[in-house]
Amino acid sequence: MSGLHWHLVPLAGSMFIMTTHSKVGELGLGSRFLGLLSRPLSFPLVTLRGRLLLGAAALWGVLCVTLLTLGWQAGYILVDETNRQHLRYESELIHNAITDQVSERLQALERLAQTTPEPTTGSLAAAHANALEPLFEGLVMFDRDSRVVDAWPAAGERVGATVADRDYAHFMHAFQHPHVSEPFIGRISGEPLVMMLVPLHDASGRYTGFLGGLVNINESRLFKGFNRLRLGENGYVTITTAAGQRLYHPNQRQASIEVSDDFAPELERALYGWQGETVETTASGERVLVAYRQIWLADWIVGVHLPQAQAEAPLVAGMQRITYLAWWGLGLVLPVVGALIWLALRPLTRLAEQVHELQGHQRHLIEIPTRMPELRRVIDVINEAEEDRRAYLRDLTEREALLRGTLAASPQGMFVTDDLGHLSFVNDALSKVLDITGPHSLDTWTDRIHPEDRPAVLEAWQHSHAQRGDFVRQFRFQGPEGQQRWLDVQAGAIHVDGEFIGIVGAVRDITQHRHDDAMRRWEAEHDPLTGLLNRRGLTRRLEEALVEWQKVGTRTAVLLFDLDHFKPINDQGGHALGDRMLQQIADTVRTLVRSSDHAARPGGDEFTVLLNGCSPEQALTLANVLRERIASRHVDQEGQRWSVTASIGISHFQPGDHAIDDILARADAASYRAKKAGRNRVVSDNEVSSSSQI
Repeated sequence: MSGLHWHLVPLAGSMFIMTTHSKVGELGLGSRFLGLLSRPLSFPLVTLRGRLLLGAAALWGVLCVTLLTLGWQAGYILVDETNRQHLRYESELIHNAITDQVSERLQALERLAQTTPEPTTGSLAAAHANALEPLFEGLVMFDRDSRVVDAWPAAGERVGATVADRDYAHFMHAFQHPHVSEPFIGRISGEPLVMMLVPLHDASGRYTGFLGGLVNINESRLFKGFNRLRLGENGYVTITTAAGQRLYHPNQRQASIEVSDDFAPELERALYGWQGETVETTASGERVLVAYRQIWLADWIVGVHLPQAQAEAPLVAGMQRITYLAWWGLGLVLPVVGALIWLALRPLTRLAEQVHELQGHQRHLIEIPTRMPELRRVIDVINEAEEDRRAYLRDLTEREALLRGTLAASPQGMFVTDDLGHLSFVNDALSKVLDITGPHSLDTWTDRIHPEDRPAVLEAWQHSHAQRGDFVRQFRFQGPEGQQRWLDVQAGAIHVDGEFIGIVGAVRDITQHRHDDAMRRWEAEHDPLTGLLNRRGLTRRLEEALVEWQKVGTRTAVLLFDLDHFKPINDQGGHALGDRMLQQIADTVRTLVRSSDHAARPGGDEFTVLLNGCSPEQALTLANVLRERIASRHVDQEGQRWSVTASIGISHFQPGDHAIDDILARADAASYRAKKAGRNRVVSDNEVSSSSQI
């Protein structure tokens, strides 16, 4: 066993033994060498003559490429720095110009706001608002209820309208300082607009409303003139809001559009406040030099874009001319070098003929009398390699048969691929697991992977094969009749003397295991009596809803109630009757709530409903309907009818909430007030009472 190495491949809890010979690499090299020499020397690209000629050409090419690369790098650094300086200069100019214009408009609005502290009809005309005509397409004055009190130019249809649903109105009431809104479509004009706003304060400093100046995105000089900038033939400017609205692009047909989800990472950084110069790749694959600057007054991002191809065009043209000259030089030198090599290697012709006969099994050894020590050494090496090759081919054939027998006898599903990823072996156990008969191929398997899992599995497999690494994945697999099962696939890459030769994998059916895990997770968060969420499940969903509220302000409400007069049912009718009543109440709750809501029974006769995206009015309506339905339900036992009512407390997520206990405490307090007021009532945390007893 000298010179024999044992390779252990751990896989899916089992150990597979593979054997390779230390001279396998030598045999492979010897076989390739024999194959090359067996061809006639008249084929220039596969013979020694051709390779020497190719080497001379390659040496010339390496020299040219080295010089061209150094020249390219030097030119690229110079061109890149020059263009970055140009971008930096232009972006600063645009940034300063837009900042000055936005500042000018906000300052003009603030001066006007000082002359009109109270929002009253006609105050804009009295304050000579027409003096701001060069800056704004219109002015609007709002009171504290977000209602239009005055407008210029005079537009009667605007006065009295409310914008309480607009985000900029919420912002002004909350923060009361100058603000530039996100783009929106005017309800009256139908034009794309941006509104610049300042707060109104009376003489005592009390907030009385806010004043807004309308800027038409299509018409305002604020967004015009970028096409006259000196950015070359294809350079351009973009303006984007921090919320991802594109205000300006030279090829943009609409006034404002949402930036697509596949925007460049550099733009994403800019949306979070970064500014500077970088290189980004467009959706079409074009690389572009970009400078981003922040317009802090308006929460805008200015981008100055210069295609890299345009910036590097002069450098590329110059390097192409130099390359053409290098190729001409190669064309003159190569024939001379080829003639010299041909004359030097004529003695190898006979060697090539005998090697060809050796490959055709017409001879067993090469016999060429020669005094050239180099040629003699080559002949000896070929003869030794041929003898070793014949011996080791027999040995490898036996070992391959042993390995296939071991894999075939395994009770676990096994497969083997070659270095190209093609299946070379599948045992019977795997065919039974996959329920596949006939020829096996990876295409047949991938077609049966669940459509939702297929992209991720294929990507992981391709990455594993490209990196010559392991593959571990669990996914759904469909049987021939559409039945679904879960498979656990663990595959390991096989390397022999550092060379990747394929992958060995094991496949297990884990369908029952996945089902058991899912059932345990469901039982951990649900009440076994009613099927509603238990306290743990409710807590997790409340915490998720609180995070969503703190992030985007989604309106959310919580209904909390326990059952009035439930104790006599348990005491007199027994716990079985109480359980029936609890199940009826749970069914009632389930029929009323939406699929996006969550109903829970934390314990006893207490119930909780989490209403996602629910306004106070909707929550109140649902609570009253729920209260009426509960009051109408009953259970009968031994000729006696039992019923209950509910005292429901409503709590809404508020800005000061930092923990779910705050929300539940308000809902519990509201439920207590409902009981104290006579039961069978609905009380909100921001109202004294919301319904009367039926």
